Amino acid sequence: MITPDQLKKTLLPFIKTKEADKIGIVFFRTRLQVSRFANSQVHQHMSDEQQLIYFRVAIDGRLGVASTNSFDDHNLNETFKKALHRAQLKIRTHGKKDIPFFLPLHTLTNVYYPETAHFSPRARVKILQKIFTDGQNLKIKFSGNFYNGLTQYAVISPQGKLAYQDYSFAGIKFIATQLDASGYAARTSYDINQLNPKQAADTAMEKCLISLKKINLPSARYDVILEPQAVADIIHWLNYIGFGAKSVVEETSFLHGKAGKRITGDSVTLYDSGADKNTFILPFDFEGQKREKVYLIKKGIAGKPLCDSYYAGLLKMKSNGHANFPDDVDGPLGYNIIMEGGKLPQDEITRSAKRAILITRFHYINGFLNTHKALMTGMTRDGTFLIKNGKIKSAIKDMRFTESILEAFSRIKHISKERALIADHLEALGSVYTPTLYIKDFNFTS
Repeated sequence: MITPDQLKKTLLPFIKTKEADKIGIVFFRTRLQVSRFANSQVHQHMSDEQQLIYFRVAIDGRLGVASTNSFDDHNLNETFKKALHRAQLKIRTHGKKDIPFFLPLHTLTNVYYPETAHFSPRARVKILQKIFTDGQNLKIKFSGNFYNGLTQYAVISPQGKLAYQDYSFAGIKFIATQLDASGYAARTSYDINQLNPKQAADTAMEKCLISLKKINLPSARYDVILEPQAVADIIHWLNYIGFGAKSVVEETSFLHGKAGKRITGDSVTLYDSGADKNTFILPFDFEGQKREKVYLIKKGIAGKPLCDSYYAGLLKMKSNGHANFPDDVDGPLGYNIIMEGGKLPQDEITRSAKRAILITRFHYINGFLNTHKALMTGMTRDGTFLIKNGKIKSAIKDMRFTESILEAFSRIKHISKERALIADHLEALGSVYTPTLYIKDFNFTS
C-alpha cells in the first residue's frame, strides 16, 4: 500500500517546474484478487495490480497528458517530458483546457478493512467449498467469481496540495445451473465479513430450481418487477449515453435541451454523490474537485449533466466535480449513482402483482438505438418468472425487451424501500445503489 507521504515525496518535485503554466498529477492504484470457478470447481486464482501515474501539463490553454505505471525515477521523468511536449504542440482545441486548483477534502474513514484487502485465496476457497457441497446435494453446479481488493487514488494540485482516498472492496457472484436452468445472485461490500456468500448462493439455487420447467410467453407488453441488478443494468447504460456533459454537448443525450422539463414519472429521482457510503466512495474527481451531489433526474424532472472543468466551460456552468481519468475519451461519468427508494417492502410489491414478470437481470443490452429517448434492447437472464396473484407461477424462457427507459420510468407503479449496492462490471471502481421497480406495460419484442 502506497502512503500519502510516499506520494508527496516522489511526485511533488514535478509540480515545481517552471516549464509550464500549471502541472497536476493523478495517481490511481487498484489491487484485485479473484477466484474464478465453473462446474463447482475453482479453476483460477488471480492477483491483478494496476497502477497509473498521470502527468497533466497546461501551456496556453493546451493540455498535455502522459501516464506510466512505474514509480521508477527514470520512467517518471520520461513520462513528465512526454506530457510537457504534448502541451507544447500547437494543436487547435475547442475551448481552453485548464488544471483547476482545489482545497483537499478530509479522507473518509471506515471504508478500509485490512482483512478484506488481503483476504487470501485459501480463505476464499474454504467458503466456496461448503457452498459447492450444498449445491452438489441438489445436483446444482456453480460458476462465478469471488473477489476482494483495495483501491487508492490521489490528485496533486498545481499548488502542491494532495487529495487522497482509499477503500477496500469485496464481492461474490453466483450462477447456479442444472441442465438448462440457471439462477443468479451477487453481493458486494466494503467488508468481506458482510457479504454473506451462503445467502447469495441459496438465492441463486432457489432461482435455478424454479427454472427447471419453463414456459414460453408471446411477445407483448407485460408488467415487470425488476430486481436491483436488472435496474442497475439499465442505469449503467443511462449513465453512459446520457448523464455526462460530453453527450449533452454533442447533443446525443436525453438530457440535452431538457433541463427543468419532465422526462419521467415523478417517482423517479436519480443522483450521483461521491461521498455517499452506500456506494463505493469517490469523494473527489480526477481533477481533485469535490464530487458534488448532482440530481440527474429529480421527481421526474431533468437535472444537470455531470461536468468537469472543461465541459463546464463549454456549457457555461460550474464544474460539479465529475472529471474522469485524464486520458478517458468518454468525458465525465457517474461512479456513485443512487436511485431513491420508495415506500413498499420488496415482498409486498411481489404480493401486489396480479400478473407480472419478475426479472433478475439483463444482458446484451444495446443502449444506442435512440439515445434521445433512451431506447434500449436486451435479454433477460438467469431467473425470469411469471408472477400470478402475488406468487411465482412458473419460470419463463428468456425474452427480449425493446423499450424507451424514459417512457418506462413514467409507468412505475411501485419502488421498494430496500435498496442494494451493485458493483460496476469493473468491480474495483464504480457502483449503483438501487431499489426494486414495478413497471407497467414493459415492451417485449421476442
